[in-house]
Amino acid sequence: MFTLILKTLWARRRRNGWLLAELILVAVLSWSIFDPVIVVTYDRHLPLGYDADRLCMVSVGMLQPQAPGYDAQATDSASMMQAYLNIVERARQHPDVEQATPVLSFIYPGSQGSSTSTLMAEGDTVGLDLMYVEFLPHTHFFETFGFRPVQGSMTPEELSDHTYGGMNVVLSEYAQEALFHTRVYNKNLRCWMTNETDTIYLPVVVGAVGTFKYTNDWRPVPVAFEPILHPDILSSVNDMHVVIRLKEGVSMDRFLHEFRPWMVRQMRVGNLYARDLQSYDSINRISEFGTATSLYRRNLSIALFFLVNLCLGVVGTFWLQTRTRREEVGIMLSYGATPRRIRLQLLGEGVVLTTIATLIGCFLYLQYGLSEGLSKGSAWMKSTMPCWVDHFGQHFAIVSLIIYLILLVVVLVGIYIPARRISSIPPTEALRDE
Repeated sequence: MFTLILKTLWARRRRNGWLLAELILVAVLSWSIFDPVIVVTYDRHLPLGYDADRLCMVSVGMLQPQAPGYDAQATDSASMMQAYLNIVERARQHPDVEQATPVLSFIYPGSQGSSTSTLMAEGDTVGLDLMYVEFLPHTHFFETFGFRPVQGSMTPEELSDHTYGGMNVVLSEYAQEALFHTRVYNKNLRCWMTNETDTIYLPVVVGAVGTFKYTNDWRPVPVAFEPILHPDILSSVNDMHVVIRLKEGVSMDRFLHEFRPWMVRQMRVGNLYARDLQSYDSINRISEFGTATSLYRRNLSIALFFLVNLCLGVVGTFWLQTRTRREEVGIMLSYGATPRRIRLQLLGEGVVLTTIATLIGCFLYLQYGLSEGLSKGSAWMKSTMPCWVDHFGQHFAIVSLIIYLILLVVVLVGIYIPARRISSIPPTEALRDE
């Protein structure tokens, strides 16, 4: 049958040439439209690396001097810090709460803030750009977020309670692997870093946690956790938060509904008070919207619009081409060909045309990809997680296969429906106008 398919295609080469040209153009356009959408969609569906389903965040505010109950004697740093920690402890004592931790920074997983630095492994001169996350020691930070431990490292509970020095950091798993070429932590890991005056520091890596996504629509990027040893709460009054982990089985919707009035009554100490409550899923959605959601939605809308028009155009073209072959099908039926064999032949012609067109179209786009590169997603920071997106050959092969399957489905739909109808009619009716 394959030989017959090739002979038929060659015999109708003028008409099939136009179909082939149309499919080649569609394949090239499909690459430019679908590639960024496929990559970002893949990134968004990667696991976060921590249990955001059980996390929510309370934003803490400070009373203004003219507000009722304002205490002018409790505005020093020590008093405010104690009030802040008392609020965290009150949240921790709620019956539905498993753990809570203060976040005295605008830099935390899921936030729209960012801070980067460059570290180099001891004895190495190749730097690694990392995202920095700040945390307060002895406040249950790592177990509240639910980070996973790394082989050889302390547990999240031990990392939270560790006595940190001035140049201690905790790395994420892939940051450790990128710097030291191992995922197994050992106590001899040390890094170099410099500041603007070229002074060299030697941070000691005291532990590591499992990889996670800093932002939901990014792949995991290397992260270094830096302890805040001398917190200045007066300069962070707009960045006071309490991250809460719910107990297993507690409904997030029910908790948010019942906790809001409770926190208004109970989570006010000194001049500080709980002013807002959000689930972490909501925080991640807001962060996505602030980074790349609008661009992603635009690309997705264009891709869907193109897909609809692709279906209408290609299906319509092949539908008409197939219907014009009634007489040819009638002759085949009169010579004993079965309807199933006729449908398989017509579908086989579509498969051959689609395969040739996709190969040519992808080869043409390959020339562009070699010079300009393929889509890297929405992250502006390089991920160290091994991924097909960053491997040119795998990236090109996977997206090409997806585009081929899309085109193949569209073409086969455009052929099968009319082919089924014309192969089921009697030969005399098919040949009536011949």
